[in-house]
Amino acid sequence: MKRENKNFHFFKNVLLLTATALLMRSVSLTFNLYLKNKLGADGVGLFSLIMNLFSFAVTFATSGVSLLAMRLVSEALGKNRPLEAKSAMKRCLVYALSFGGLAFFLLFTFAQPLGEGLLGDSRTVLSLRALAVSLPFLSLSSALSGYFTAVRRVAKSAAMQVGEQFFRIFLTVSVFTYLAPNDLEMTCFFVVLGGVVADVISLLVSMILYRLDLHKHNRAKGKHIPADLNRRILAIGLPVAFSSYFRSALVTLEHLLIPRGLVTFGMTHTEALAAYGVLEAMALPIILFPYAFLSPYCNLLIPEIAEQRAGERQDAMRKTAERALSFVSVFGVGVATVMLTLALPIGNVFCASDEAASYIMLLAPLVPIMYADTTVDALLKGMDEQLYTMRVNLFDSLLGVVLALLTVPLFGIRGYVLNLILCEVINFSLSVSRLSGKLRPRYAVFDSLFLPIMAGAISAFPVRKLASVFTVSGGKGALFFLMAIAAGLYLLTLRVLKRVRKRMGIQIMKQKHA
Repeated sequence: MKRENKNFHFFKNVLLLTATALLMRSVSLTFNLYLKNKLGADGVGLFSLIMNLFSFAVTFATSGVSLLAMRLVSEALGKNRPLEAKSAMKRCLVYALSFGGLAFFLLFTFAQPLGEGLLGDSRTVLSLRALAVSLPFLSLSSALSGYFTAVRRVAKSAAMQVGEQFFRIFLTVSVFTYLAPNDLEMTCFFVVLGGVVADVISLLVSMILYRLDLHKHNRAKGKHIPADLNRRILAIGLPVAFSSYFRSALVTLEHLLIPRGLVTFGMTHTEALAAYGVLEAMALPIILFPYAFLSPYCNLLIPEIAEQRAGERQDAMRKTAERALSFVSVFGVGVATVMLTLALPIGNVFCASDEAASYIMLLAPLVPIMYADTTVDALLKGMDEQLYTMRVNLFDSLLGVVLALLTVPLFGIRGYVLNLILCEVINFSLSVSRLSGKLRPRYAVFDSLFLPIMAGAISAFPVRKLASVFTVSGGKGALFFLMAIAAGLYLLTLRVLKRVRKRMGIQIMKQKHA
């Protein structure tokens, strides 16, 4: 009964986080389209450059503290050591504040050389300085998010994410409504400023919830501090941090090279920013949007596997991995089917761009691998294999930079799409080989991969026929209806195929016994 209650609690948290992530991504996608209309394609490209550089600063500020807090608290609770969990969180918050403060100082001080020299556009400097202010707050919020995930009280962090996102959008819309900036530099500044204010308020509320949670759920008293706690914090946190620095720096460099490579390919600077904006800010968010259903599951896998590992429950770890791999295969193939089948109406309705539709079609077959790679990485992190995943991701990023230098100047934006495909396939191959060597999970290729692909191919034909009728008006309602029909047909066809396979298996077994 205890195990059933735990499973129920796990899937309840998955559903809660899934609903939150789905809402967040829906709002984010709508917000991106709103920004496109306000900034224009080249403005979105400039804003994307700013945020890509800022993402490296966030990586430095957080320095793996979310994973650190999640791992330490999960393992301590798995061993029934609440005092250790409490002591670990105090040190994680100090760790987060130290790196967040340093990140603020560096980005604020060097915003001008970074904006003018690295990004090649002086209009980014003001936005970078504004974003620097939010770094300590983001770092502390990341630590608290790891804590809430570890203790399985995800409703609090989910509520904060939703509140922060809506407050950010409210501030941005207010700026465009009442201030109406007509200069691109000031427009980007006001957009990021709204985010900074939202980050500050989000942290303040998160700290209040954290203190209340400690008072309500963690009444352990005393000053016991495990002798090896500081060593474990450094052993887990610093290698992940330094690896993530290099990876984030390489990813940022890759994104900076793309517009320059497009200029070498023959585009003007404005055309390059526009093309980059269509792929990075429109097509990729749509491809990744269904990950909102999977991301919460992957995040909760980390503490789940960590607790099983702390309790030396190898069989439980293997079964968890098998279920995760089977689920992500069925889910990934289903998403790819919908994206491939409806790429043109999705691109036209959401992005008003045939170019975005072509990118969606090119990237759709990669979806199952992308989603499976993220799931395998979550399993490995829970198994204390985060250093291996960091090394693989670092190699992936280095390969991405090399390919960006070679292919984008020759093939344009399609060269970058090719880079994404090659890097993701190599990354997944290395990660899944490590997981197989450690756990040796049994993967049902026929049921988890072949049948879903067959179901996708069968269900795609009637959906395409319906698409020619229901998307004549180009309305979002018709598109959502088609997407629901496509997903439903895929699941129904898969269910029928599995029943047929089961009956055929029974017939074969009867023939053998006869």
